[in-house]
Amino acid sequence: MNIAEDYAAWKALGPGGLPANMVGWAITKILTPLGRDPLTVRGVDAASSVWELPARPGPRPSVAPYPIPHRQLNGIAPGGPVSVFDVLESCARADSDRLYLGTSHFEKRGQALYVVAEARRPGVVRQAGGEIAHVHPSDGSLHVVAQHGDAKRIIDAGWGELHPLAGRPPIGLPEPYVLLYSPRDRHDVEQITRILHRIVETAVSTG
Repeated sequence: MNIAEDYAAWKALGPGGLPANMVGWAITKILTPLGRDPLTVRGVDAASSVWELPARPGPRPSVAPYPIPHRQLNGIAPGGPVSVFDVLESCARADSDRLYLGTSHFEKRGQALYVVAEARRPGVVRQAGGEIAHVHPSDGSLHVVAQHGDAKRIIDAGWGELHPLAGRPPIGLPEPYVLLYSPRDRHDVEQITRILHRIVETAVSTG
């Protein structure tokens, strides 16, 4: 693939956290060698990974070879991406004292689910600035900030993978920064909804 083709393929993924021009493409190419194993979560406490989650049917989808934007290439519902953004909205409405919707500071656009500052559980949620989930309209996938053990469980069950720059100190993404694959059908929506409820449950401080 030549430079023009590579740039066109990157642009076709849609907007992300970088400028949608040659500068943004150049930055993502510079960052690409920093990519890590997307299926291995470091710092997992075995006792924290007891959450039950059924295996995702079928193979993992292919993911674009660019760290930003981090998007999947196939395995999308035949009729187009299925959005679960209404789940984020319902979470924010149901617990408005501790959760709210705001512009994603990771994507620099689009709505994300946040935990209010005083309710953020110490650790990865605070490291993420309180942002715990956002949806990508282009492919229906999501990024979520899970606890370490839950990230491992999500990945082992086939529902997602780590961002290639997760846990890289210069970048600022938490170690368990997970791409949840786009839902393909009602069953997938149900399981991703379960995952999102778990993300909320473990992100909010109870003390």
